[in-house]
Amino acid sequence: MLRPEDVERILTTRDLSVFLKGMVQKEDCDLKIEIDYESGELFMNCPGFSNGLSVTTDPFGVWVINEIISQENDGNFTQTGNFHKTETTLTVLRAVASWITDLEESARNT
Repeated sequence: MLRPEDVERILTTRDLSVFLKGMVQKEDCDLKIEIDYESGELFMNCPGFSNGLSVTTDPFGVWVINEIISQENDGNFTQTGNFHKTETTLTVLRAVASWITDLEESARNT
């Protein structure tokens, strides 16, 4: 369960990557979600699925959530141009939760 003090500790994409890696490991939802943090940008994808998420911050510290896609489903992702900006960390966590829920539903339907 997410506690308010957990959200207050997430200030950077690095903090977010550490939190999400811990959360995904605890949940162990059989999806094998990959979380990769590189130079200030967090990438999340799941083998076998063509879409993922990228999270970064703009120069003003606003969270930017980008949809990423792999055209050939080969693990090489590009940004689609669909993005959302928010100042609220909880909104970022909700976007990640929604993405994971979509993955779980897709996995059940296949």
